[in-house]
Amino acid sequence: MQRRDFAKTVGGIVGTSALGGGALLATTGGASATAGGSISDPAKAVSDDGRIKWVATRTTGRMTWDGFDEPVGYFKIIVSVELKRGGSTLWSGTIHQTDKIDTAQGTSWGGNGEEIVLKGEYDEGRAGHIASDSDWGIIQRNRENNYNNSYGLPDNPAPASYLYADTDGSTTKTKVVLRSQYVLYANDGSELTGTSGYPDRPEFSTSFVVTVENEAATTGSGDADAQGQTGDSAEVGV
Repeated sequence: MQRRDFAKTVGGIVGTSALGGGALLATTGGASATAGGSISDPAKAVSDDGRIKWVATRTTGRMTWDGFDEPVGYFKIIVSVELKRGGSTLWSGTIHQTDKIDTAQGTSWGGNGEEIVLKGEYDEGRAGHIASDSDWGIIQRNRENNYNNSYGLPDNPAPASYLYADTDGSTTKTKVVLRSQYVLYANDGSELTGTSGYPDRPEFSTSFVVTVENEAATTGSGDADAQGQTGDSAEVGV
């Protein structure tokens, strides 16, 4: 989930999220777990052929739990994306799933913006929080990691082709739904979330709209460099 510095872009599509609007509270009795985030619509992307290279999100992930009878020994994060237009789902799938992560790693886990903090009145881990910031290309051309110097996460980004505006002069608007689900386990590796006396798996869920415009073809005069724009492949982000 490690966050990486954002590479300089040319009209890149980037959404930024922080703890807030997409929060979900899962609770059972005295035990509770929360996760949340909110992403604003990015600026419109314009290219000669209506294609984009990637859609990237910077997310500030925070998940907390409290009131657990058993300490949390491990956790897993499952990240998924759904692409929608006109009320229909164009594509949906899991783009990344971590292995079980040992909470004993504490602040040594991951990189900048990542940490595990365990608390609890009797045993560490009955309460705590997980910080899992990320800077990912969640949607990428040909489902290949070409964003942020080809950084290797997520494992399986969503396809960019569903967002293309294929007709000259046309515009598409696609709703992107991003979800991060947290699975919490006991020290023996058995799942706590969703079992009796424990909350369901907490989930961060947010959505934003990506607008892509296929720039209309034009010609120029009086300038040796002026030419019609007739479908050259455009690089949206570097």
